[in-house]
Amino acid sequence: MGISDIGPLYCMFKGEPGLRKFTSALSFPKPMYVFNWDHKENAMYIPLLKWKQPFNQVTSQNYSDWNGARAKLEQLAINCPYKTIVIKTLTSMADYTLGQTRKLKQGTSRKSGAVAGKLIAGIQVNEIEDYNAESAALHELIALTKDIKEFHKINIILIAHVVQAEYRNTTTNETHVSRTIITAGKRVGPKIPGYCDEVYHFNLEKGAASFDVDNESGGGGQYALLTQHTGDDFARTTLPLDKKIIFGDEPLYDKWILPAIKKLKADVMAAQQSQQASQPPSQPASFNAPPSTINITDVGTK
Repeated sequence: MGISDIGPLYCMFKGEPGLRKFTSALSFPKPMYVFNWDHKENAMYIPLLKWKQPFNQVTSQNYSDWNGARAKLEQLAINCPYKTIVIKTLTSMADYTLGQTRKLKQGTSRKSGAVAGKLIAGIQVNEIEDYNAESAALHELIALTKDIKEFHKINIILIAHVVQAEYRNTTTNETHVSRTIITAGKRVGPKIPGYCDEVYHFNLEKGAASFDVDNESGGGGQYALLTQHTGDDFARTTLPLDKKIIFGDEPLYDKWILPAIKKLKADVMAAQQSQQASQPPSQPASFNAPPSTINITDVGTK
């Protein structure tokens, strides 16, 4: 690993809907490919217009099942012309994966002869075994995007929604409330942030001045994100970023992320040069062989 490896990021942008997670993702290097699981394409036009960035540098493709997305990821693992890939969103992807399991069960039977699937009031619902498919798809997604990031040296951004969850310690009877990733299965979502270099929690900073598209003052607060754990909201960064960034309408990558990457590279380079300067010079190897201690009378004796 060297200084050139600093830069391509594996990120998670998480928070409630409407907090400009995708807007911030659009500020990352382009060309960009978006796995558009929630089928909302209009969200990209206003940020690109405001930042004067060309539309043809963002390719957005709708997906409704895991098989199609996996095939595209496998293609990108071999040939990837993009600098950033965005998964939008993990929450929607999980829903469509479960929908795929229901669809494939329709009209089929189990080995026992019983009809596959489960109906409640005539509506097909998921069974416990279906959540294994969701978990497997999410793990495949992580593995494939990790390979793409490491091989092609590009940015990966996973966008996810959160929900408030309550955890109770059965020994002490203490309760801890935090916000966790929304997926259909309860166990797989909280594990995903552990795979990410950067985890930013998006929220609305109350009391901060806000502005609309015409730069007129508003009163609803300002868009912000956290880069460090607060106890309730998990976040972390490998970059020299502030604990809280109030970004508003500004491009997150150009104004905060890229300068932090450059600073980290400069700091690492300076530290390496300092370490090399403090090391004593290496001594040249001596070619003067020590005098022989072999007695000539011993030569040829056994």
